[in-house]
Amino acid sequence: MIMITMNSLHSEEKVGLALSGGGARGLAHIGILKVIDELNIKVDYIVGTSMGAVIGGLYAMGYSAIEIEEMILKNNFDNIFDEAVSREDLYIGQKRWMPYANYYFDLDDRFRPGLPEALFSGSKLINTLFDYTYTASNINSLDELPIEFKCVATNIITGEMKVFDKGNLHEVMRASMSAPSILEPMKLDDELYIDGGIRANLPSEIVKEMGADIIIGFQLSSELRSKENLNNLIKVLDQTINFSMTDNVKKSIDLCDILIKPELSTLSNYNFNNIKKIIDLGEITALRYIEELKELPKRKEKEYIESPPNKIKFIKISVVGNEHLSNAKIREYVGLKTSSSYSKKEILQAINGAYNSQCFKYIYPVINYRNEEYELILKVKEKNRKRLGFALSSNTDQEVVVGLTLELNNYIQHNSKLLINAQIGDKNELNVDYVKNFGKHWGIYFRAFPYAKEQKLYSYGEDHTKTNSVYSVEYGATSGVGFYARNSIVAELYGYSYRSRLYKHIGEFENSEFYSSGVGIKLYHESLNDYIFPMHGVQFLAKLSTAREGIYSEVGNKKFYSKLRMLMPFGNSFSVKYQFEYGSHFDSKEEEFDPFYIGGIDSFMGLYPAEKSAAIYKINTIAIRFNPIKNLFCDIQLNVLQLGDIDYWTPEDDFLKAVGIKLGYKTFLGSLRVGAAMDEAEEKYFYFSFGHNFDPFEFSRR
Repeated sequence: MIMITMNSLHSEEKVGLALSGGGARGLAHIGILKVIDELNIKVDYIVGTSMGAVIGGLYAMGYSAIEIEEMILKNNFDNIFDEAVSREDLYIGQKRWMPYANYYFDLDDRFRPGLPEALFSGSKLINTLFDYTYTASNINSLDELPIEFKCVATNIITGEMKVFDKGNLHEVMRASMSAPSILEPMKLDDELYIDGGIRANLPSEIVKEMGADIIIGFQLSSELRSKENLNNLIKVLDQTINFSMTDNVKKSIDLCDILIKPELSTLSNYNFNNIKKIIDLGEITALRYIEELKELPKRKEKEYIESPPNKIKFIKISVVGNEHLSNAKIREYVGLKTSSSYSKKEILQAINGAYNSQCFKYIYPVINYRNEEYELILKVKEKNRKRLGFALSSNTDQEVVVGLTLELNNYIQHNSKLLINAQIGDKNELNVDYVKNFGKHWGIYFRAFPYAKEQKLYSYGEDHTKTNSVYSVEYGATSGVGFYARNSIVAELYGYSYRSRLYKHIGEFENSEFYSSGVGIKLYHESLNDYIFPMHGVQFLAKLSTAREGIYSEVGNKKFYSKLRMLMPFGNSFSVKYQFEYGSHFDSKEEEFDPFYIGGIDSFMGLYPAEKSAAIYKINTIAIRFNPIKNLFCDIQLNVLQLGDIDYWTPEDDFLKAVGIKLGYKTFLGSLRVGAAMDEAEEKYFYFSFGHNFDPFEFSRR
């Protein structure tokens, strides 16, 4: 729809643009601006709301519409709200634990769980905006931009409209687009701001006040939905926000000399998967009114801003917003120093590295330019130090298990982590893991790990059917001192003591008990991009322990266990995987207690979970992994198992071989996997796994 109430135009008349909000739809602004550029229209003022603030601000900086389009498409804007840290980006010290929860609840001072302020903190978003607006980082007054610019937000405390004409461009953009419940409110100067569309979604009144004689309005917000279309949480939330937006837009339309409103009703405000289509629809709509637009004043020459140098040396680096972490520690996480000069890329890499520490809800840079000198301000919001993790799992051999993990970061002591994990259901566990670190990226640490666990173990007949079962109960503790280096390795010297008991559940079995104490060493390295479905990277774990008979041990015992996973990618959706497992007790006799249990979807697919036990075993696995679509994975693999009582490495006849296929899918509550395998005797096996069917404390244990 276009409304034209234009009088005769004169070259001295000022043209202003009012850019509305609209979420993903707001990217249609780019298409409309492409037509403005093609016609070389002189724009004097721009006011934007929400996504209109982002596109309008970039255009006001001097970027062309085509340059803005290239920026948005190049930076994969559809993933702008993906704030998860890839496992490969974690520090090695954080990888001492496998994933132990699928969802986390922040806890208040009384340890009560609560809902988050919003679905997303906006950390990735505001750093992307910093990237886009870096060339204007030395500008604090927005009227100094090549096109005078303002943007609109809503003060969530007072409910009043806030018009930003000063400030750092990436911050005011972020404040303007803080959609309630989607993005956390933006804190600026001790005030909290949400989406400007609540008060002025088509800010034509402000453009008028700036001095515009001719106002072009870009209206891209969604209409009120019908009853039939209010069928999920996001749509109901969007409808609630749209009530006030619809009222204020109606008043603003009358001030527009030209109103451009693309037809975007089939596209969601929160779906960034159709960016190019949305941009093209904006351009197509604007072209329908090219005759009216041709009459507008023409630009004589394009203005540009004076950008900061390619590398900046900061006279000062300060921190704002921290509560528990000291300024010095945050600067240590970031790693930037006043003695060196840094490019935009290096600044963002440093910020991203600090975010990967998982200490911050958000962390982003602000550059202040005064008296021809630069100051860097690191603005942060720390993650809650207390949170509760929830996990749900089940597999072929195990019914539902519910896991809860209380996580306390830097709470007991500075630079420490305490995990209290309880698992209830078909297996029962209580694990308490406390680690005190001395250093951030590298250093030494102390660990204490008491635990108790109970689970069922099954015996199988020749036909692979269960014949009886026993309960295994074990309780003990491990304590150690270790060293970690940022991205390379963790090494730990430890002592352990435990007592294990087997007692009858179904079938004939004589109760037995065993106890042992000893010392050992562990090594761990990991560079996997995901723990359950990695497409590239390496994982290596090795443990060597020894116990002497009579020193708090029933018998003498030596034990070695190692696991290696390697994935070599060939393109984005295809990898070759090699996995090797090796366990040995070094003795020629079979261990009656503490054997290795073999079989299952993550071990040897040719046996059911823990179907066989042995004192010595080796498994070689070669697999081809496919990732045809997002979150879907497929493995085709060959397993070779060698087990026995003597640790020999020469080829023998007692190998077990099996081929298998696994399908996996990532869901909100955890991974879902199914598998099928066939051994040399053409015996078939079927597997099912949901959730975290692995030991998250594998490294912590003896």
